[in-house]
Amino acid sequence: MKFIALLLCFFGSVLAQERDGNFDIRFEPTAVLQTGAPVPFKIDVKDDLHKPLTDAKVTLQIEMTDHSNSKVFPAPAINPGIYIAKPVFPASGEWSVSVEVRRNDQMSARTIVFNVRD
Repeated sequence: MKFIALLLCFFGSVLAQERDGNFDIRFEPTAVLQTGAPVPFKIDVKDDLHKPLTDAKVTLQIEMTDHSNSKVFPAPAINPGIYIAKPVFPASGEWSVSVEVRRNDQMSARTIVFNVRD
């Protein structure tokens, strides 16, 4: 009986692990990149069938390329497959901007480096 319980726990943990969502993620700022003000980023997410991905949890993370000033911003949906995040860059310089998309047990991410000026 203990063996069966252990076996069920093992398979439950294996099945609960996250898997690649194979989502197509495209994002870009819709305003001039600058410090001290919210900069809207439009995030377009499609599923593996190239249809708009709905009901996903989308976040946008910014961090300087030296891994300082890391901050995460929510990206609520504004239309099917379209999400908006509004990060505030506290300083000028090179910033890594990463978008993470999660739906059910699937996850995909993409990172682009941007140069932010004062």
